[in-house]
Amino acid sequence: MAAPMPRGLFCLSRALGWCSQQPLLVRQSIAVVPVRTKKRFTPPTYEPKYKSEKEFIKHARKAGVVIPPERLERPIHLACTADIFDAYVPPEGDARMSSISKEGLIQRAERLKKNVASQVSIRKIKEYDSNFKVKDFPEKAKDIFIEAHLCLNNSDYDRLHTLATENCFPDMVWDIQYKTVRWSFQESLEPPQVVQVRCSSMLNQGNVYGQITVRMHTRQTLAIYDRFGRLMYGQEGVPKDVLEYVVFEKHLTDPYGSWRMHGKIVPPWAPPKQPILKTVMIPGPQLKPWEDYEELQGEAHKPQLA
Repeated sequence: MAAPMPRGLFCLSRALGWCSQQPLLVRQSIAVVPVRTKKRFTPPTYEPKYKSEKEFIKHARKAGVVIPPERLERPIHLACTADIFDAYVPPEGDARMSSISKEGLIQRAERLKKNVASQVSIRKIKEYDSNFKVKDFPEKAKDIFIEAHLCLNNSDYDRLHTLATENCFPDMVWDIQYKTVRWSFQESLEPPQVVQVRCSSMLNQGNVYGQITVRMHTRQTLAIYDRFGRLMYGQEGVPKDVLEYVVFEKHLTDPYGSWRMHGKIVPPWAPPKQPILKTVMIPGPQLKPWEDYEELQGEAHKPQLA
C-alpha cells in the first residue's frame, strides 16, 4: 500500500509541471461604456492665395501698394557728414564785378548755375520739412550761431552738442582746455543771407542731408586767456568787423533732426589771423646741490674791485 503512493504523487507532479509550462487561456467579459465628449474642431487646411512672393508683389503693385524690401543688415546711424558737399567760394573782397567785363560775365553765369542747383535743393528740403522757408532761415541760423559761441564762454559742452555737428564740435573746442574764452556779439552790420543750398545722400538714396551756407557780416569781440590769466588772443574791449560764411547741416530723413553748425568757409583771399601769444618759461641757471639762486644773483650784482 505504501509503494504505489509515491509513484502516484510523482505522476501528479509531472502532470502539474507540464500544465504550468502551457499558457493559461483566461476568458474575461469586456464591457464597452460610451463616453460623451465635445466635438473637436479641426482647422481647415490653409491654401495661400498667392503661390509665390513674386506673384504677391506683382498683385500689390497693381493695387498701388509699394512694399519696401526687407533688409537684414544692421543699421548704421550717421549723425552728420564728414565734410561740406559743395563749398561756396565767395568772390574776392565779396564784391560783384561789372557785368560788362569778361570776368563779370563769367561770375554772373556761375552764379546762375549755383542758383538753379540751390532751387532744386530747396524743393528737396521741403519734401522732408514742409515748414521750411528760406526767408526765415537766416535769423534762425544767426540765433544758433550766437548760442553756440556763448556755450564756449560757459563751457556748456552738452548744449553745444545740440548746436554743432560732430564734424564742427572738435574744431570749436580744440585746444581751449585750461583757457578762458570771452566772446560777445555786438551787432549785425548786414542782415544774414542764404547764399547756397545743397542736398546730398550717403550710403543710399534714402539717407539725405541738407547743407545751407549763410553769409554773416557782424561785429564781435573775442579774447582768449591762458591758465595764468594772460591774454593770448584778441581784446575784450575792442570790437572787430567779421565776415563769415557759416554752413549749417540737417539730417533730413531723421524726424527728430535739427539744423546745426557744420563748419566755416574761409576764402583764400581772407586776411591772416592775429598771432597767438603763448606764455613760455625761461630756464634759469643750472645750480649745484649746495648753491642757491638768490646767492648767485647777489654775487653777480656785487661791485668787483680792481
